[in-house]
Amino acid sequence: PKDRAAFPTELPTGLHIPAGVSPEVYASHRDILSVLLLRFMTSRLRAMYQAYDGDLTLCLVLGEIASRNTERFYDERRGYMPADAHNALSISDVTGIPRETVRRKLAKLVELGWIEKTPEDMYVITDKIGTVFAAFDDSQTYDLMKTSERISNVLRS
Repeated sequence: PKDRAAFPTELPTGLHIPAGVSPEVYASHRDILSVLLLRFMTSRLRAMYQAYDGDLTLCLVLGEIASRNTERFYDERRGYMPADAHNALSISDVTGIPRETVRRKLAKLVELGWIEKTPEDMYVITDKIGTVFAAFDDSQTYDLMKTSERISNVLRS
């Protein structure tokens, strides 16, 4: 179930509390965990806002393409039938972003050289993406690791 803002209204099914942490300890620290996650998410949103010159829709469209491309790469390596790459219609369906907006964002990403259109009218990330986002990815990884460490420390205290 979700509320009007699409936030979950109950814990996810199958939530596994880390080994050695009782549900009571977890619940007693929920306020601190909430603050740590808020700091993490806000810093990530701020970084994405700055990296995409304020265009978070562009960020989301690229993220959908990169995510699907990455899944496809690993599926192929494991011998699975890969999922299709994204096109404007599927990105619109997944994100809820209007199709015309998605088309404009795709054109911008092609112009930046971050994605390219295949002969089958699909979009795939280019090698340029790894270079452009290397430091950004390192920053995100560092922030995630520090947040995870803080969460572990709170739950083990």
